[in-house]
Amino acid sequence: MTEPIPLDRLQLISEIAQRYYIDGLSQEEIAKKVDLSRPSISRLLVEARELGIVDIQINPPIPTVPDLENGLVEMFHLKEVRVVARKTAGDDDVWRMLGRLAANVLDRELQDGMVLGLAWGTMVHAVVQALHPRRLPNVKVVQLIGGIGAPHSDIDGPEQVRRTGEIFGAQHYYLNAPMRVDNGDVARALREDHTIKEVLELAQRADVAIVGIGSIDPKASTHFHVGYVSYEELRQLDKAGAVGAMIGFYFNLEGEHIPLPWLDPSVIGVSSTDLDRFGLVIGVAAGRIKVPAILGAIRTGLLDVLVTDDVAAEGVLALAQAAPDGAV
Repeated sequence: MTEPIPLDRLQLISEIAQRYYIDGLSQEEIAKKVDLSRPSISRLLVEARELGIVDIQINPPIPTVPDLENGLVEMFHLKEVRVVARKTAGDDDVWRMLGRLAANVLDRELQDGMVLGLAWGTMVHAVVQALHPRRLPNVKVVQLIGGIGAPHSDIDGPEQVRRTGEIFGAQHYYLNAPMRVDNGDVARALREDHTIKEVLELAQRADVAIVGIGSIDPKASTHFHVGYVSYEELRQLDKAGAVGAMIGFYFNLEGEHIPLPWLDPSVIGVSSTDLDRFGLVIGVAAGRIKVPAILGAIRTGLLDVLVTDDVAAEGVLALAQAAPDGAV
């Protein structure tokens, strides 16, 4: 039987890997700091890979479409647009590329001391999975909207916040409430709970936010699939002119927030007004089915950066020309 590796040795290996791969120190510099020989440092780095302490991943260049990026920026006056070229890639590969592009934007924009707000969903999860480890101990990572719980914990808000906090060595704050409760009275009571109230107040001060863009199509609506919105409610949303959602509010093709007395009061999270005050909002969504939702989200004026794919980008430009200012 293999003898277990002593904890102090594992900690040493982890420290050396951190200094080499994250801090960028040379093996010679590390050797001087920990009073070991350079060959010893080299052997410990090999051991770090063998033990799985270090997991090296090759990230090939992401094919993008500059013409579509420029076209969307010019038409909608967004700060930045990144468009993945699908080519023959499957959905899983596209999601990973979208995550990497959005993570690159975040890496450039996020500075220590900022408040980073995260929603939940497949696209936010893809971004978190692609984040680059950095030491940002004064960043506050906060959940923007209540969670969805099991069996969707892998894409839920608390998991995205926890993982991001670990990657950055940052402080992180959970919104310990569901996204939607039975009625407005229950929601108001929860919002007044001091732990939830404090997290919401922090979330309202986000400098940077990562959000997905939801659809009202039953095939693509996360709200529907996790049980927060019923099929009948999706039909009501369609009749009301809704095309998509961000955080917990719905909007039409013109980008106007659609007031929903049966939904809005029972949602626990930041509002569209809060989103408008954030320093930078990065929206991530892709696919033909999301085209109306993406166009409506852009027209809300709440997005600063859009990360999408060429199929959606082409569809958004075409729909915007066919339906100027939301006319159909």
